[in-house]
Amino acid sequence: MRRFWIIICVVCGIALLTAALLVPAHSRALDAKAIEAAGARTPGLIEEGLTLVQMEKVGPAQMLLKAARIENVRDVDRLAAATAEFNRAHPELAPWGGADPSIENVGITTSSKTPIPAIDLLMQRAVRERMLEFLRTRASRRPGLNHFLVNRALTNFVNFPAAISASGQALDGAIIVAGLLYQGDHLTPSFRDTLEFLAMKTNRSQETENLELVYLDLLSLGKRLDWISLVELMKRVDDLKTLRQLAEASRANEEQFAVLYAAIQLSSKPGQVGKYLAAFPETGLNDLSFATRSGVGGIEMLLNQQHRVYYAGHFKNRLLSYNPFGAWFDWLLPMTQSAPRGAVLLKYALILVGSLVLARMVGVIGGATQWRGLRFGADTVVALALAFILAILSEPFIGLPSQIHDLPIKIRIPTVTLSSGSPMYTLTKPFMNNNAISLVPLLVFFVIQALIYIWCLAKLNEIRRQTLAPHMKLKLLENEDHLFDAGLYVGFVFSVLSLILMSIGIGKISMMAYASTAFGIIFVSVLKIFHVRPMRRKLILESEAKP
Repeated sequence: MRRFWIIICVVCGIALLTAALLVPAHSRALDAKAIEAAGARTPGLIEEGLTLVQMEKVGPAQMLLKAARIENVRDVDRLAAATAEFNRAHPELAPWGGADPSIENVGITTSSKTPIPAIDLLMQRAVRERMLEFLRTRASRRPGLNHFLVNRALTNFVNFPAAISASGQALDGAIIVAGLLYQGDHLTPSFRDTLEFLAMKTNRSQETENLELVYLDLLSLGKRLDWISLVELMKRVDDLKTLRQLAEASRANEEQFAVLYAAIQLSSKPGQVGKYLAAFPETGLNDLSFATRSGVGGIEMLLNQQHRVYYAGHFKNRLLSYNPFGAWFDWLLPMTQSAPRGAVLLKYALILVGSLVLARMVGVIGGATQWRGLRFGADTVVALALAFILAILSEPFIGLPSQIHDLPIKIRIPTVTLSSGSPMYTLTKPFMNNNAISLVPLLVFFVIQALIYIWCLAKLNEIRRQTLAPHMKLKLLENEDHLFDAGLYVGFVFSVLSLILMSIGIGKISMMAYASTAFGIIFVSVLKIFHVRPMRRKLILESEAKP
């Protein structure tokens, strides 16, 4: 029966822990499979692009087309054909990126048959002068436009040449973009009021720093987007912080800006996109790219939870190809999407129950104490320690340094001939930091302490089974005191070794050795309180009862 219970405990414990580790939910990460499942039945880049073409917004559609090509999305030829057909059928709308009723009567024509960045279009002197005349005619009905027109006369800008100077085309173009967005009601109410107040305050106080940053951001985005694409983006920007984050991201990720724009277009949440990139500057764009490729549901799930994406390794993917592992994983995917916290709680509950079963197995092997209360207490402490280790090991990105670094902000002002900023780097493959390497010592030290604990339990069971007088068993227990303290000795040794490794600069994982001392204290305390102390008390009573 003893062997039977050991086998039952091992099988059930391993089954429960395997089921827990296959739950596609994490407290600080999102499983890539869950994102793919969330976006599987929702519109993707191609569907959204075709919808934009039907709405005469070919500029945003072509940005989605570029993102689809970067991500190697299927059916990209459908969207390419639709945009090309629109540009041929409506050559007068192509340079602007589509139709905008607010500027239909401006009367500007160009020879281009494809969308042109808004700033590049405004760098043409004839276009710029025509737009200024258009804004002046609208200023009588929209008095707020006068604040932007007065900005053109300011000469105390720090980062820009004055708009009225010979080299002031960049600032002049940014002011015209702000005025056109304002008069066309292409700004959210909160952003419109903030921008109007900032322009008015600058005209009165002559303090241009804050307004210059806004014009710089508009210039950066206008250098990369045609007019309709810029309008579609600004319709979703609620504050200056979001605008700054998006402009900074566009300067830092020049080659993949189309992917960033596609994420905003699909989610309609530029603030959440900017927040995500600010939280994860190293891996954020790659994760946004993956979620965008999955579809609208995938990008919404990522932005709502604001966690990094965890890409499973080869072993786990291969394991999921077999049932019942794959069936269990697929069955939990809907729960991960609808109730992510519930899925995480289920995972931890399975880890705890599985740890309790394995702890009971250890008690059976070592011949645990006969008192149920003490036996349950010992098993609970061991199970909690095991569950803590497994919970940490099952969570990706635990122990990794923060991606947010406080660095000096460097701004490069875009000019007419040069694109602003320079690309930092481009992520082409899923960015995976393998934190298992740094957590391996934690598991090793736990296993060492657990083996010492089992050895001590076996020694206790050996003394208990011997046919000796109680006072002789007490002497044998006293003889094994140093063995029962072995966990503490081993923990202290690893702590000293960790300090030595740190002093000579070998490895960053040496700090994990301090966990060995903590595990030693836990296991030695459980051993002496729940096993040695009850057995010694029983032997003392038996030895005093006999002559």
